[in-house]
Amino acid sequence: MAEDTSTILVVSDTHGRLTRLRWILRFEKADALFFLGDGLYDLDQAILQNRVQPPYPIYRVRGNCDFGAHDPTEGLAPFGGVLFFYTHGHHYGVKASLGQLQEEAADRGADVALFGHTHYKTLRAATAATPALFNPGSLRDTGSYGVITITDGQCSFGWKQVPQDL
Repeated sequence: MAEDTSTILVVSDTHGRLTRLRWILRFEKADALFFLGDGLYDLDQAILQNRVQPPYPIYRVRGNCDFGAHDPTEGLAPFGGVLFFYTHGHHYGVKASLGQLQEEAADRGADVALFGHTHYKTLRAATAATPALFNPGSLRDTGSYGVITITDGQCSFGWKQVPQDL
């Protein structure tokens, strides 16, 4: 029996780094993308400038710097047999503690909570009672973005970097 594998990209905190985002949208292959805020305008502009809509769904939320955006601040999405809770994180105090975010995601039945806001790459493994927590870091500050591979409902988490000259 063949394995069922999906690849998800996770991007946050672009803060104007259009070139980096355009590179990801153009060159990374994926089955979905989660955009975790602080750069929704960048996402719209990157898609427009690339002149092609990515061939996968984009799940997006607004962050504390997405002034005037009407996107939600959080969402739930099932993908590849995994339920994702995704948010920018500022409403859950993630710069001080991850406890409130983890509790909220667990209350919603999520397997994984995706968040940004801190600008730091983070991975906290799931337990029997709590979901995994994953932050891709800031595309602006470090050039990092997240890659989640889901195989038969199991996630493996990692990070990639855009080329340094972007």
